[in-house]
Amino acid sequence: MNRRASLFALFLLLALPALARVGGGQHYSGSSSSSSHSSSSHVSSGSHSSGSWSGGGGGSSGGDLGFILFFLNHPLFTLAVIGVAFVVWRAYARNFGATANTQRAFEQADSRGLAQPSARDVTGWVDALHASDPGFDLLAFLDQVKALFLRVQEAWAAGDLSPVRRDLSDATFQRFRVQLELLRSQAVRNVTEEMAVLDLQPVGLERTAAFDTLHVRIRAQARDADVPLGLPAEEARARARGAPLAPFTEVWSFVRRPGTRSRKDGALPPGKCPNCGAPFDGGAAGNCTYCGAIVNSGAYDWVLAEITQGIEAGTEPVEVPGLASLRAEDPALSLEVLEDRASLLFWSWIDAQSRGEPPRMAKLATADLVSGMSADMTALRGRQRARVFLQAAVGSVAVQAIEAGGATTLAHVEIRWSAQMGVVPTGTPPGALATLPQRWIFSLARKAGVKTDAARGMATARCGNCGAPLGDSVQPTCDHCGATLNDGAHDWVLAHAEPFEVWAARSRSQPPLQGPATSGARDTVLDAAERQRLLYTMAAMAAADGAVDERERRMLKLCAERWGVPYENVELALSADPALFERLVPQPGPGGETFLRTLVQLALVDGKVDRQERRMLEAAAARLGLTERLPELLARFGLG
Repeated sequence: MNRRASLFALFLLLALPALARVGGGQHYSGSSSSSSHSSSSHVSSGSHSSGSWSGGGGGSSGGDLGFILFFLNHPLFTLAVIGVAFVVWRAYARNFGATANTQRAFEQADSRGLAQPSARDVTGWVDALHASDPGFDLLAFLDQVKALFLRVQEAWAAGDLSPVRRDLSDATFQRFRVQLELLRSQAVRNVTEEMAVLDLQPVGLERTAAFDTLHVRIRAQARDADVPLGLPAEEARARARGAPLAPFTEVWSFVRRPGTRSRKDGALPPGKCPNCGAPFDGGAAGNCTYCGAIVNSGAYDWVLAEITQGIEAGTEPVEVPGLASLRAEDPALSLEVLEDRASLLFWSWIDAQSRGEPPRMAKLATADLVSGMSADMTALRGRQRARVFLQAAVGSVAVQAIEAGGATTLAHVEIRWSAQMGVVPTGTPPGALATLPQRWIFSLARKAGVKTDAARGMATARCGNCGAPLGDSVQPTCDHCGATLNDGAHDWVLAHAEPFEVWAARSRSQPPLQGPATSGARDTVLDAAERQRLLYTMAAMAAADGAVDERERRMLKLCAERWGVPYENVELALSADPALFERLVPQPGPGGETFLRTLVQLALVDGKVDRQERRMLEAAAARLGLTERLPELLARFGLG
């Protein structure tokens, strides 16, 4: 049934006085005529009104009474009419109602991130690389990516990353190492079978003065299973073979210094120094024992710097407030290295919390942050417990603002991430855990006047004074030269780590982030992970008082349907330990207002706020103590 037929049938059915209006009144409304036919019933749609139903030509009330008596005498026919009206209403709501309009808006936004680059785009990227590297061969490069992808899978399954150490930035190496340790801490390991690469495609090229970054979308499939750590190899493989064959897509980002030339004799085989070709054993130092080169710096070959999702083809580097002025003082500063350092700090932060050992951050974070982590763990439910992060994954890492001070410079880095989270007694395996999407700001600090060491490149886990690899000791000093590392005198260190709303609530000298949650555009569309995070936060707010009533569940279910979030995930979040949400729920005040403003933008994705969305906003405002502020906030977006 097309839209016009649906509306016409609905119009006829709703003109009957015995039937109620649909759609909450926002599409159709009943009204009394001001003409002499005061007893007639009218149905209007916009400015177009219908003729009244009557038994004769005069529109008298007797005609209306005749129809009423007819339906009273034919109850089955009446029920049939009501049934048809309900079906038509459901069809209209499903295809043209507020929920459908909102879903379409989000689907269109989500599909933009999956756009395929054109052949012209790819040719342009290859030509750009050829200008500085005439020997660059795209097909050879993709073969190299495929081989590395499979070698990384093998190293992961074996629990030994040394065979691929040369090809990974320090942050990427730390990511894999921490993920393996998280599995070991739960006495499990991940086993894969039938791993196959289905397709590789370049999806973007970024060029800066410091690095060329080439993004490659990898579509693959495999069977995988988490098995007990001590399970014999053949039995573990048998379990993996019994798992379903699942496809997956990842975007791998490779960086290389501009002007680096491809080897004329082709890519080096694994286990060779990319500078001199001598054997390299994958040692933790990352230096060639023959020529001394830092093998994963990006100065000699492509290095895997990040694994993310949703990279858009041809993305240009963003304008970061404060970056240009800092580069004037520190020409070697690059976003690529800064984001790799932030990623290194993030994974070290995850590792320290999961182990329940904050001092492991001693070389990478300020003393105040390490002390705060220790106090938080001790106070958590009044006894020594560890916060566990499983299946941790990063969606994106992006520098958002650089804030220069007289003595210290801060770099605010937004990290979108998710993990299965649980709070359990130390050494006790967790039960069912909720996967919680997160949006945090990691603020990195460095003393004013410190310069970036360009020679280190993507090797960011090194002493900023002597260049030696960071050791495993819990002392805040370099194990080689003794320099203090946690004060920002030599490199960026972690000063703050907090949810986005908490960070946004504090006054800053820099302008606010111009991201989805802070820009004032009415047509801003939030990505799927951010919608899920916001819905989980709403669930946490509802559960904060220890009980979620039926009305709150209906509201959460409606939002889940409209925003494209599986409601079973919301239920899992509702049943999680409330302590998990203690830093996720925004507090009344500026942080809560930031969150509420984001919800308003989310409701406005289809251009209007309907009655149900307004109720959702009113409920959120009440929870945040912002009921009086909501009308003013709506007025900013042109809503009364």
